[in-house]
Amino acid sequence: MNKLLITLFICYSSYAQANTFSQFFNAFETLSANFAQQTISESSALLNHSSGYLLFKRPQQFIWQIEKPNQQTLLLNNKQLWLVDTELEQASRKDVSTIKNTPLYWLINRPSHLKNLPTYSHTENGIDWYPSHQANKLNFGFVDKKLRAITLINPLNQTIVVQFNAVVLNADIAENAFKLNLPKDFDIIQ
Repeated sequence: MNKLLITLFICYSSYAQANTFSQFFNAFETLSANFAQQTISESSALLNHSSGYLLFKRPQQFIWQIEKPNQQTLLLNNKQLWLVDTELEQASRKDVSTIKNTPLYWLINRPSHLKNLPTYSHTENGIDWYPSHQANKLNFGFVDKKLRAITLINPLNQTIVVQFNAVVLNADIAENAFKLNLPKDFDIIQ
């Protein structure tokens, strides 16, 4: 009897862990969070540290706002993707297809519409890790079924670590939050 209970508990735990990714990404229409991002070299040296916030609204509205050290914005408003650098006073329009190998791809698309979903691999330091099957080694980290971290390898073989806090699912986000408002003196690159 005890062996049966232990087996059932292990099966349930594995099932719950396996479904955390899908449950989380299917659970919201909007999301807001603060983040801290680090870029780490192959030799484990800290190359860059930034912080800011993100806003997301389905189906395809997203802001990744870096506040420190320099203001930069990645803005997706339906089919338009913009990278805005306040210090350089420029905005670049990007092809939306460039997001396929980024965490943004997983936000925009519901797990039920995707193939090869990240699956639970292990728990480390209290974080349940779900690696994707992409070349950039994109991993999603969950604590108590809430997204807490993302890691990936960039084209320079550097590790990007993003840690989230103050995550709010189904947050009230103003309609105009995703509107691109640029000063007239900004250079536009398309």
